[in-house]
Parts: sequence; C-alpha cells; structure tokens
Amino acid sequence: MTRIRTYVVLGAVVLLGSGLLLNSGSAAARDVLSYISQVGKEGPTSLTLMNTDGEVRRSLLIPDLKRLVSVTWSPDGHSFACSSDRGGNFDIYVMDVRTNEHRQLTFDGSRDSEPAWSPNGKWIAFVSERAGGRDIYRMDANGENVMQLTDQVHCKSPTWSPDSRWIAFTSAPEKERYFLFVMSAEGKRLRQLAKDIPLPGCTWSPDGKQIAFVSRGAERKMEIFSINVNGRQLRQLTWSVRDAFIFEPTWSPSGKWIAYTSWEIPVGLVGPRVLVQVGIPGISVVDAVDGGRGRPIESTSGSMPHSISWAPDGFFDVSPSAEKQTTVWGKLKQLGK
Repeated sequence: MTRIRTYVVLGAVVLLGSGLLLNSGSAAARDVLSYISQVGKEGPTSLTLMNTDGEVRRSLLIPDLKRLVSVTWSPDGHSFACSSDRGGNFDIYVMDVRTNEHRQLTFDGSRDSEPAWSPNGKWIAFVSERAGGRDIYRMDANGENVMQLTDQVHCKSPTWSPDSRWIAFTSAPEKERYFLFVMSAEGKRLRQLAKDIPLPGCTWSPDGKQIAFVSRGAERKMEIFSINVNGRQLRQLTWSVRDAFIFEPTWSPSGKWIAYTSWEIPVGLVGPRVLVQVGIPGISVVDAVDGGRGRPIESTSGSMPHSISWAPDGFFDVSPSAEKQTTVWGKLKQLGK
C-alpha cells in the first residue's frame, strides 16, 4: 500500500477578488485559467488565475513549493494535484484548498510529474521514470494501487477523455518527433492518431469527440490542430502571424476556447532551450470552433508560465462570495493587482 503523509501547512488567508467568482449563467463566462509561473530557477513560484480576457487576475506566492511544475484540478474543485521537488525529488502532491493541507502521494524516489486527474475523480495519471524510461502510470486519487500503463521511451502529457475511459498522450519512441496516441484507462487498445509532432502536449474536447495538439501548418509554423478520436478530420485551428514555439494546449470546460503557451521565435534562434533564455513567453486563447490567429491574453516577461489548467465549476461552487475570504494553501502572499 502506498504510504500517504499529510502535512498541515501554515495557511494564510487571501482575497481572490470579486471578478474571479463569476455569477454569470454562461458556461463560457466561468472559463477561468490557472497557471504557474516562476522567475528564474530559484525565484518564487506563484499561481495565477484569470479569465479569458486576461482580466481580474490574482497571483498567489507559494514559497513552500518552489519548482512546482504541474497542476491538475480535481473535478469537484476542492483540490488539485501537482508535482514538486519539495522533498528533494519531484513527487506528486495533492493540495486541499479548503483545509490548508497537502499530501504526498508518490515516494518511489524517481521523478514523478505531469499528473492528470480523471473527470470521474477516481484516478490520477502521471509520468514516471521509475521503470527506467518515461512512462505513464495510473494511481487511485489517494495514491494507492499504482499501475504502469505504457512501456515506451519518452511519454508525456496524459489527458483524460470526459468519460474517464481513455487517455490521450504524446510519445517520442524515436526520441526526436512525438506521436499522438490514445489508450484505454487500463493501458489497453493503444492507437496512434498522429505523427511527426514537434512538441508534446494534447487536450481532449469536453464533448469527447476531438483531441487538440501541436503540429506544423502548411508554412511549417507550429500551430494548434484538432483531430477526431477516430483519427479522421484533421483541422488547423491557429494561423500564427509569426513563428513561435507552442506548448500545452488545453480545452476550456465550455468547449469554446483552447488556451496555450507560446514563445515568439527570435530571428536566428535554433532551439527552444535558447528561447527560454531570450524569448518573451505568453498565454493565448483561440476559438475552438472557428479557429483563427489566436488572441494573446497575458504576457509574462521575466517568468515562465506553464501548467495551464482550467478551474472546474466545482471551484466556483465552493468559493466564497466577494465579501468573504478563502484559504488557498501554504504561506501565500498576494502579488500584483
């Protein structure tokens, strides 16, 4: 049985702001992004939440969890899982936003990252190096019953189907280009949907019919594409004006938007490793139905935005009104606005 350790963290109370607690009946109006950013390798980590217009954002400083690299919300909005090297090794943790507690779920000693919470709330899929390669595993949401699902070279970015029966992921069996795969929640019935993907990352549409990922358009620029789960009807969704590295596409709960991180490619740049040092990262959204050029909603010069995720409806159901305060977790300090 996997051991579970509970840490009660000294919490601070922060006011999230009225704009975050949206009362509109429109599903799209409740599409709120969260993302992690960090200034430098040793700088502070913060969690930011904002709407699709880039407005009403709050940045919450998280000094206890530096180098937090992944975030996935529980379906009920009460918790989220993440990967952090708090204990000297990257492991999976779960944060409860109501009780101010966090629990460590993995203790293998290998790097565990990229958790993805299943929509039915039962499981967390994640990437681990415990078998030598980088494969996808599944565990119960409490950290028990760990199961290896893949046996490949370089797997990344697991994402669940809305019915929790399937997992899409990207893998680079040849260590150069990625392929898009789909498999059952038990690691069976593996199918390849796309190949020659320049960067990892994929996301399932809320209706379960499509998967979006990064590929190259007619001009060889990196763009967001969608494909039906049966492998048909490949469609280009973004039409970038300039060359850019595009990461982490993620479909909004309403189905209206796909958000993604991008770095504009400076002239003469060869690879993404240099880009992180000299480029200006940002977050954009594109209409998931009509597509288009993509609309920048946040420029984060000096930091590296990653782990883009959409806050689930349950988060708003348990959030207090604008006149009250809510505890998030850790020693938090409001930044910015």
